[in-house]
Parts: sequence; C-alpha cells; structure tokens
Amino acid sequence: MSQEDIPILVVDDAKFSSAIIAKALRAGGFNNVRFTNNPLQALRSVEKRPADIVIADWLMPHMDGVELSRRIKKMDETTDHYTYTILLTARDDEEAIRQAFKAGVDDFINKAHLRSQLQIRVTAARQMAKRSNDLLRANRLLRRKIRELQTTDIVDPVTGLGNVKYTLERLGDAIRQAETRGGAACLLLVGVKNLDVVQSQYDKTTVDELIYAIGSRVQSLVRPLDLVTRPEPDIFAVVTLQNDLGCCSAESFKRIFDNLYMRSFKTSEGYIPVVVGVSVHAADEHTGFPAPKLLMEQAYRGLTQSFDSGTIVATSFDPVDAI
Repeated sequence: MSQEDIPILVVDDAKFSSAIIAKALRAGGFNNVRFTNNPLQALRSVEKRPADIVIADWLMPHMDGVELSRRIKKMDETTDHYTYTILLTARDDEEAIRQAFKAGVDDFINKAHLRSQLQIRVTAARQMAKRSNDLLRANRLLRRKIRELQTTDIVDPVTGLGNVKYTLERLGDAIRQAETRGGAACLLLVGVKNLDVVQSQYDKTTVDELIYAIGSRVQSLVRPLDLVTRPEPDIFAVVTLQNDLGCCSAESFKRIFDNLYMRSFKTSEGYIPVVVGVSVHAADEHTGFPAPKLLMEQAYRGLTQSFDSGTIVATSFDPVDAI
C-alpha cells in the first residue's frame, strides 16, 4: 500500500491545527485523509470505513482522545483490524501520558512540534499499521485454511460423504448409544469389486460420476436417519441403529443388495455396470460392544466373503475373532 492509499482519519475540533495537519499530510503524499471535528462522528466513520491511522486531539468536547483511542481499539478487536492512534497534545504530564499508553494510544505529538514531527511520525505509523494489518490478514487466511482442512479432513471430495475418519467417529457414536439405550449398532458395507477395471477403462471424471451415482443410490435405499459414508475409494458404509440383532440380518438389507448387485449406473460415457458385495456386521449387549475400528475390520472380512459368494453376508461381532 502506497502512502497515497493508506486511510487516515484526523479528529480535531480546532480549525487552525487541522489546516496544519492537512497541509503536512498532503506534502508527505498522504491523500486518503478524512477530517472530522467530532469524536462521536469519528467512531461512526471508522465503523463504516476503517482507518489505518487516526490522528486525534487529546482534549475535545464530548470525548477526549484517550477515550476515543480506547473505543477504536475495542472495535479493532471485533473487526480483526489494527488502527495506529496518535494524539496531539500540549501536555507534558508524564503520568497522564503513561495512562494513555496503557489505554492503547500508540504515539503522541506535542502541538508545538506539529510542523516538524507530523510527517515523520505518520510515516513510521504507516509502516507499523501496514505490518500489523498484513499479519492480521495472513492470520485470517491461515485460520480459514485450517477450517477448510478440518472440514475436508472428514469429507470425501467426490461424493460429499464422510470419509473413514468420520465413519469411525459416527460408528463410535452408534455403539455408545446402543450400549446405553439398548438395541444393536450395525455397519453395512457396499464394496465395488470391479472399480479397478472401471478406472483402467475410463477417465477420472467419468469414474467420479459413477462413484457419485452409486453413493446417491445407496442413500436413496436407506432410512433417513441412517448415515451413509465413503470410508474407502471402493467402499460405501451405512451406519445404523437397529432394535436388535434380528434386524441386522441379510434379509433385512436384501432390498439394498438387490438394487445394487450387477446394476449399471448412468455417466456421461453411458451406463457402466458394477459388481458389488454387501456385508452387514452388528453388535449388541449379548455380543459385547467392540471399538469402532474392530467392528469395521470384521465387516471388511464379510465383504470379502460377499465378493466370493455373490450374496449378502450378515454376521455378528465375535470377540473370539478379535483375539
């Protein structure tokens, strides 16, 4: 930002000193300057359009420069901005100046030295304000990036469904709920057996269309409260709570299997057939409740069996298999 661009607000109820300030700032190349003789108007002005430097008289009616600076600094906290404040004073009271510094004032210029000191001090203030606001902007970008990473860290970018981390978190929630309220925590896996073949025949855009279509189909086949995720590139998961293990049988999820097995899905390259396997794995108070990762590992085994048999495979958690 050049000196011509940096926004400066001058708050002074004395026309004589305002004229001196205006002349000195123009001579120094500072052209983005606003003037007001009322500190309350100054606050409204800063609220609408922040200034990087505020030059204010210490003694003014309605509000002194120290209080004005304190309020501006308070506004800065909410807007993530830095305003460098300079007070004009004829006072030499060391204690008063110390208190003003504690209130957030950045600098002082004795009115007796206004002509000789103003340009120098404003140039220094410009450098400080620019550096501080550059750092604040960088911090904002960093925080935004962190938020984006935190979001994308649990979301599959192709389908918008939760990834493996999110799946394990929600599966853990389901297990805890079944443990405290009764019922069975159930994990259904839909694996795309021929995804490697499809990827070798089509470009990424077409494969992404296929994956999105499969995910949409799975979502349309489950209950509204069931959670659909994509823990692996070739696997979709459904986390669901059921009344008991009997509701987690192969027959209970046959409709899902029938609507996916040996089906074709529409893409921009036409309909692409997929071969899927479906496994269901559940736990309740009788089987014991495993850690989410262990429940998922046993569900993966059932998916392998489904690929081999061409049928839906439903199993219950077995602590012996976990050893």
